[in-house]
Amino acid sequence: MLAINGGKPVRETPIVARPAVYSEEVLQAIADVLKSGILTAQHGKWVKAFENELASYLGVRHAMAVANGTVALHTALKALGVGPGDEVVTTPFTFAASATAVLHANAVPVFADIDRETLNLDPASVEEAITDRTKAIVVVHLAGMPAEMDQFLKLADRYGVKIVEDTAQALGAEYRGRRVGSIGHVSTFSFYATKHITSGEGGAVATDVAAYAERAKLIRAHGEVGKYSYELLGYNYRMSEIQGVLAYYQLKQLPEMQKRRDAYVKVLLEELLPLEGDLITVPRPKPYVKHSWHLVQFLLAIEKLTKPRDFVVEALRAEGIGNVFVAYPTPLYKTPLFQKREGHGLGCPWTCPYYKRKVEYKPLPNAEWAAERVVSLLVMPNLTEQDAIDTAKAIKKVLSEVKR
Repeated sequence: MLAINGGKPVRETPIVARPAVYSEEVLQAIADVLKSGILTAQHGKWVKAFENELASYLGVRHAMAVANGTVALHTALKALGVGPGDEVVTTPFTFAASATAVLHANAVPVFADIDRETLNLDPASVEEAITDRTKAIVVVHLAGMPAEMDQFLKLADRYGVKIVEDTAQALGAEYRGRRVGSIGHVSTFSFYATKHITSGEGGAVATDVAAYAERAKLIRAHGEVGKYSYELLGYNYRMSEIQGVLAYYQLKQLPEMQKRRDAYVKVLLEELLPLEGDLITVPRPKPYVKHSWHLVQFLLAIEKLTKPRDFVVEALRAEGIGNVFVAYPTPLYKTPLFQKREGHGLGCPWTCPYYKRKVEYKPLPNAEWAAERVVSLLVMPNLTEQDAIDTAKAIKKVLSEVKR
């Protein structure tokens, strides 16, 4: 029976993610860092080595490691000059950081709708959301599915806005032969425990533009250009040397880990085919993209079921499916953060005097449709083809029991 937690069925809500087993080489490198006493990136070698490897892997000139994926987004936006009075368009069907990083930059998030086939941002809806205040678009490659980058780049050219690729869930994915994270003006990554590679916490910013790279380097380290000399408002967003060791070796392992993900997903989707078009819909990659499968998302035909989606999820957990959850149950604009609009206090950035507008968060039908139906399966490299068969069997069993 499938379980991520040590081979035992998992019925509780938390997902315990187990990354690849660490080799003696990795453990020795960590021990060497500890013995050296050089734990910070300023004086060490591992973070720099990882940055070089990541830039080479992506095919970009610059990669800057940071503390996590959220601060990667904040750093990227600030590197582009996003600030008070600006709007940034993004998806409401995503993890909060894709939008809260905009708030951290003291700018206003504006939400556009998603495409029902991919669950990614719909370029047509984004175009409708663009105003003369729009500074950037945060394009999320959701679940490992590349977004329609050609169309977003056309919007960028047409309206003079910048594209931030939120690649937290899509390291290794490709769009028309190019690795995602190498296509927009700047891109961001997360190396959280459940991601394609992990350093526990960690992130990165990548770009081909030297000016953005230089600003990002300053922003992640207090804006310091020399000892106690500060050029701009920065933060302490640095990655540690131990994180650098983990990220470096995980990136080396990525091709092999991706093969395991692909093998699991291939069997799972084959096993689920009898349900498609009837009880579930699975967003599948188009021929010109390579999905990296952070998640397998499927959408329930809830009108054909006697029980709601959350009942189905709990029933799957009861069957021992430990990697099932919901990403994402509520469009971001319906959460208290965006309903109350307290932000930084006193309503900023929405009430910022440089903004002088009132944004309305209206319902977006596709995002609400997906949020009501979606069920998510976390894909990890330790999952096997037998796990895929067990998962599909459980899904078939549960849906047969709640089918009208």
